[in-house]
Amino acid sequence: MRKSTWPLTPLLAAALLGSTLVPGVARATPTVQVSLDSSTKIHPLLQYGAQTDPTRLVRVIVQVTKADVKVDSITSRVPDLVVDEQFGVIPAFVATVPQSTVPVLAGLPNVRYVSPDGAVQVVPSTQRTSHNKAHKQEAPKSVAESKKGIDFTHLVTSYPFTTHATDAWSGSDGHVETGSNIAVAVIDSGVDARHPDLAGQVLAVNVNRDTQSAGDGYGHGTHVAGIIDGHDAGRRYLGIAPSATLISVKVADDDGGAYESDLLRGLDWVFLNADGYKIRALNLSVSVAVPESYATSPVDAAVERLWLKGVTVVASAGNLGSDQDAVWYAPGNDPLIITVGCLDDNGTASPADDNLCPISSGGVTQDGFAKPDLVAPGRKILSALAAGIGNQSATLAAEFPERVTSDGHIRLSGTSMAAPMVTGAVALLLGRNDHLTPSQLKQVLTSTTRAYPGQTDQAGALDIAAALAAAEHPPAADRLNVPMPVGGAIPPHDGVTLLWDGARWGNAFFDGARWGASYWDGARWSNAEWDGARWGSAYWDGARWGSAYWDGARWGS
Repeated sequence: MRKSTWPLTPLLAAALLGSTLVPGVARATPTVQVSLDSSTKIHPLLQYGAQTDPTRLVRVIVQVTKADVKVDSITSRVPDLVVDEQFGVIPAFVATVPQSTVPVLAGLPNVRYVSPDGAVQVVPSTQRTSHNKAHKQEAPKSVAESKKGIDFTHLVTSYPFTTHATDAWSGSDGHVETGSNIAVAVIDSGVDARHPDLAGQVLAVNVNRDTQSAGDGYGHGTHVAGIIDGHDAGRRYLGIAPSATLISVKVADDDGGAYESDLLRGLDWVFLNADGYKIRALNLSVSVAVPESYATSPVDAAVERLWLKGVTVVASAGNLGSDQDAVWYAPGNDPLIITVGCLDDNGTASPADDNLCPISSGGVTQDGFAKPDLVAPGRKILSALAAGIGNQSATLAAEFPERVTSDGHIRLSGTSMAAPMVTGAVALLLGRNDHLTPSQLKQVLTSTTRAYPGQTDQAGALDIAAALAAAEHPPAADRLNVPMPVGGAIPPHDGVTLLWDGARWGNAFFDGARWGASYWDGARWSNAEWDGARWGSAYWDGARWGSAYWDGARWGS
């Protein structure tokens, strides 16, 4: 866990609202009669905590009404509030307060919403970083693109064929596309820029407060990066956009853990540096741990700001299968961005044996939007393995040695691996037509998907060749489809106000059963739930699914 500078223990910083925990000992659910109000500007988890454990210190994310609101005007009225940091991507700050103070804080006129600083499946530190300033270094130059295309005859992976990325590389339509001169950001656990598949094309920055290195001690970010722009000399491992420039923004510690405030810090860096580094796409193979409407989620607010700035945001759907709350988590629950599910291509180029990964999250968000938007290969994906930091091997390599190859690669599964397929596709499309907006790119990608065997929803499979053809004559901006809830009315859609039109959570979010038994009993808030294994390796998309998801019985022959 993080070496915290907060006035609370690291375990409490992660558990946020729980009473004192004893590892291995279950705690009885509070017997206080709790009343939750959907009309207040307070997340239901914080409402529950204020009534059941009012003196507990918690860390919260406070969103304010306008960017020019002075934080001092708020802190002066809440004397027991301690502010840690502020963000530029959205008008918000992180603070520590007793739970009893949250209703007072939320009642102030300039406060828009108060939510918990929950765990993220990718955490902050004793060392502050000047993340609001662009690093004084040049972005790396991408691999030179040949007019004759790329030789992919030695590929050992199937996904470039499944997605038809090879059509883009070969120039089968008369134009070679490899992502040259397109900058893609990856917010993750860092990237091993020394890996032969990635050397020369990675600019790595670190905004995590617990680590000194921008490298990848965990291994997740490097794997994701290889899927986007891997380019080994032997052309055996090629990412979807092998000539793209990759900007790694490390938000997780080397155990793979993070909080929403860490993720916001990374989003803040991308927002403030997008113009300077010409960032056109952002990959987010991450998910928050506490469900929240996109209308109130600070993470969803931040990704929408980036989208409206011209950065195409691609997020993983998650690995909760068809669970009721499978797609209730930011950023994948946001209707504006591109959310990607997991397709199993069975390691072949033939579409006939494709099927949906059982773990791939799918369904309807708490706001009524169908997710994911499309699917891409995500099962047993072979990509770059981080060497680790110092003398310590990457965590994923130590945890899953049977998935490691002798040439520095590792096989992982999940929607974390599917999302970078689409991010790479965005880079290829921008190479074809760099005037495409994020909304046009989403429309092109989703309208050109192919059906796959057993498909039951609207999310077809990524087809890069078809998308490239459509990108030459994209839909006009004023003719784009507005995200529409399933069976519901179209919400207001005028820029950022799409996010701020008020919470549309159903009754299920405001009953005692959900925020009491589900979030407050000993099993939910036990030490096992919040240690590094749970929110590091166990809950990262690519590593949550252990041997049961890798044997023949689970995945079939």
